[in-house]
Order: sequence, then structure tokens, then C-alpha cells
Amino acid sequence: MIKKSNLLWDNKLIRMSVICVGVWFFFRFLFTLVAPFILAFLLITLCYPLLERIQKRIPVKKKFLALGIILPLFLLVVAVLWIVVLFGGRQLEGLPAFCTQVGQQLEFFFHRCCGGLDGKFGWDGQQIETYLIEQMTVVMENVQIQVVPQILSSSYSCFKGIFAAVGFLAITCIAVFLMEKEYAGLVEQLKRSPELSLVWSVVEGVLSYIITFIKAQGVILLIISILCGTVLGIAGIPGGILFGLLAGFLDMLPFIGTGIVLVPLSIWQLLNGEYVRMVVCLILYGVCIVTRELLEPKLIGKRIGIAPVFMLLAVYAGVKLFGVGGIVKGPLALIVIYEIWKTELPA
Repeated sequence: MIKKSNLLWDNKLIRMSVICVGVWFFFRFLFTLVAPFILAFLLITLCYPLLERIQKRIPVKKKFLALGIILPLFLLVVAVLWIVVLFGGRQLEGLPAFCTQVGQQLEFFFHRCCGGLDGKFGWDGQQIETYLIEQMTVVMENVQIQVVPQILSSSYSCFKGIFAAVGFLAITCIAVFLMEKEYAGLVEQLKRSPELSLVWSVVEGVLSYIITFIKAQGVILLIISILCGTVLGIAGIPGGILFGLLAGFLDMLPFIGTGIVLVPLSIWQLLNGEYVRMVVCLILYGVCIVTRELLEPKLIGKRIGIAPVFMLLAVYAGVKLFGVGGIVKGPLALIVIYEIWKTELPA
């Protein structure tokens, strides 16, 4: 019976299926429960060599040194989230007025476009303008009656998520402080135990991926932020530098990236009759896409041993399986599967 079981386990397809199901089960049902403690362990692992070097010069316990490194980062993230809350609240307050402004701008745009149709192609420009404005008015009224209230009501869930994130980070900081004392012994046990060596191998692989990913994204975001800020500033777009920096930051989001800023910005330039600026925004969007496509495989894919197309597939599958959180869970799950697979599993 045991031999038959071992033969089944030796089958590559069965082993891969078991690994994938196990990883899916962990990220689907257990990851949220243990995420703060996993993050705390990863942070300690990243900082531990630095803590040892500092402790040789400053006779302070590592847990206080770790807290001194992690706590400022925690406060920085909280400050950024608080700024997002304040900025988002102000933008939501002005949302109805912004919708009215967009409606007025659309009316002006239709008037300018339809005015040139009089006497051409046998079309009545005035009639077309009246029809378009009527339809646009209906759409804008529906937006203000249905969409805007939904956005305002859903803002509560957004703010609730931000406060949950603050709580998550607070638990992580406490876990770092408490876990540091047991860290050295835990790592030693993981390395020595044949049964647990796989866990440490996976941890090392995930850490290598995280470090590579952070460095690569930092370089890409810096390049794209400078590119967008410079081009939009030179083009004379109001707030161009700020929009460029925002576009560069949001470029970390898969699939949409800089388009979440540059596409609406180009449409706004069109409505204002700034056709050259509109073209600049669209060309810049294309350049940003090409820039990321050229840099990302070189900075990420080749260093972690996984083809960029599989990382893209992991993000897509992660979103489908885990929701929005799959943007993070998908690539992490792929890395875990890859590290388990390339490590010699016990029979």
C-alpha cells in the first residue's frame, strides 16, 4: 500500500496537482489569517543581517532595532493613507460639481463640432447638436442620480478598507517586536530539520522574488514618473507634473497602469479643444507601455527564473480566483509553487 502510494506521488502530474491545490487552499482560506505574521517574518528575515551589523556597534537588543526600522515605515504608510483619505474626501465632495462642469464642456464640444456640419454632406448641424445634447443630458442626469450616490456610498467601504490596512500594519509591527526573540532559533530549526527544510527553501525563494520585484518596480516607476512628469509639464498641461508623477506611481497596477491617468486626461484635452495635448497624452501612454514591456522582463523575469508571460498569467488568474487581492496573491502563489516544485520533495 505504501509502495503504491509512493508510486502515485512520484507521478509528476499528481505531484503538481497536489501542490497547486494545496497552495490555492492556503491563499484562499488561510492567507488572510496569517498574513501579518508572514509579513513580520519576511521583514525580520530581510532586516536581520542589517540588525546584526548595527548591534555590533550599538549595544541594543535586536527587537528594539527592528522596531526602530519598521515603525518609521509603518508611520509613513499610515501618513500616506491618511493623505489619501483626506484627498479622496475632498474629491468626493466636489464630484457633483465636476459632473456639471463635464456636462458644460461636452455641450461646448458638441456645439463646436456640429457647427461645422452646417451645409456639409447635407446635414443639419443644429439638429444634430440638439439631439446629442439631449442624449448627453439624459446620461449626465442618470450619472448624478445613480452613479454618484453609489460612489459616495461605496466610499464608506473604501475608508473601512483603509482603516483595516492600518490595523494590519499595526499587528505586523507588534509581531515583528515579539517574533524577533525566537527568530534565530526558528531559522536554525528550519535549516536543520529535513522535514522543514522545504519551508525555508520556499521562504528564501519568495524573499528573493520580493527583493527583485521591489527593486525592479522602483526603477520602472522612477523612469516612468520622470518621463510622464517631464512630457506633461513641457506640454503645458495644468498640473502636468503632478499628473505625471501620479501616472508613474499607478503604473504598478497591471493591465491599466498609466492609462488610468493618461486616457481620461487625453479625453479632457479633447473636450477642451486641445488636440495637440490630447495626442501628446495618447503617445505618452503608448511610450509608457513600451517602456515597461522592455524593462520588466530584463529586471524581473530573467532574475527569478519565471517567464514574464507566466507572471502576467499569475496576476490574471489571481484576480479571477481571489478578487482584487489576487494582484498580490497570484504572483506569490506562482512563486511558492515554483519554489516547491524545484526543491526536492521528500518521498
